[in-house]
Amino acid sequence: LTSCQTPGQIALTYSEGPSEATMEMLKEAQARVTFFANATWLQYMYGATRVHLIGMTYRLPSDSSAGLTDDDVKNDIARNSRTIQDLIGVYPKYMKIHESNLKDPRLLNIAKSMGYTLVGFNMDEYDYKYNAAATAGQIVDVYSFMFSKQMDAYGRKASYVVAGYDVPSTGAAAALPKVINTINANGYDMVRLDGCTNDKNPYKKDPIQNTGDVGDAKSFGAAEYKHGQNNVKAVNFSPSNNKGAGASSGGSMPVGGSSDGAKSANGGEMKKSIASRSTAAATFALALYVGRL
Repeated sequence: LTSCQTPGQIALTYSEGPSEATMEMLKEAQARVTFFANATWLQYMYGATRVHLIGMTYRLPSDSSAGLTDDDVKNDIARNSRTIQDLIGVYPKYMKIHESNLKDPRLLNIAKSMGYTLVGFNMDEYDYKYNAAATAGQIVDVYSFMFSKQMDAYGRKASYVVAGYDVPSTGAAAALPKVINTINANGYDMVRLDGCTNDKNPYKKDPIQNTGDVGDAKSFGAAEYKHGQNNVKAVNFSPSNNKGAGASSGGSMPVGGSSDGAKSANGGEMKKSIASRSTAAATFALALYVGRL
């Protein structure tokens, strides 16, 4: 999955997170996104489960399926899925594969056979590269460039699945207000991945068996499903209270995406340092940036 079914739709997806700053800005914009939960840091996902779609980020033990049977891999995927289900009440269906595992076709085939929908991207917002308040505007420039390039070449809107990392060491939260306003100005509609794919059942019935899918009250087509966005003004929050998941840092990634899984290793391995938690410097820079919008 690397694009939406309907031109003019844009699905922002975030690995890790969500930070409190991101949640506040999405609330103000009345916008919906998709967060991919890392089972290790689930305490940060609770607030997102009420309105946003929750997928799963999966990483193989030792980053390789070598030495593991198919059942070993299936059971490890299911273990991660059950951990998320304990928090949100349903099993995730949409999955991002950790970038170091993208060249493991056996893993990809096993995940597909279990009924998981593998998610890639066709726009990278480069939030891990533009990771300070001073450079966060360049994340917005990525969106503007992609929108204008599409219109110049084809005279019509495209659809996008955007890859982002909502952690303190990236510029995702700092850029988000202007990102939302740029999306609005270009006439795009923010959707969760279930809206992107017209999927009324975006969760699995079982973590290991491919026995069908289920929806909830906020799934596409249900009464409480929401899409779209409002312009965002200043969002005030205390830097000391801006909490998020582990930090990420690392290499160069392409704006284009991979057909299956998370960000392509061809653009350079993104080395995550999840052990590093939110830092005062990153959150203070974010407060300054948001305060001058």
